[in-house]
Amino acid sequence: MGVKHERHLGHFPRGTPDHDWLPMVGQKKWALLTADKRIRYNILEKKALAECGVKEFVFASGNLSGEEMAAALERALPKMVRMASRSGPPFVAAITRLGEVHLRWPK
Repeated sequence: MGVKHERHLGHFPRGTPDHDWLPMVGQKKWALLTADKRIRYNILEKKALAECGVKEFVFASGNLSGEEMAAALERALPKMVRMASRSGPPFVAAITRLGEVHLRWPK
């Protein structure tokens, strides 16, 4: 399953605060894939997720290697596509090491 993707650094310099670039993700109706679990806990960033209608997928474990993330993503991708097409924004879903996808916010 091929998926078109955009890299963060293709649009913003390293270190740009999340609440500055999240609006673009929502405007373009992109789904966000990140390993940064802190976004849903920071008040400004959570507000940006909600106001901008962002669909975020985050790796549940911060201790995955690149190879492990790729394997989890490959298994999770069909579930992510279904969730993104069936669930309206905003939401945050976690991708587990085994490729499961679980809604984290809102509950």
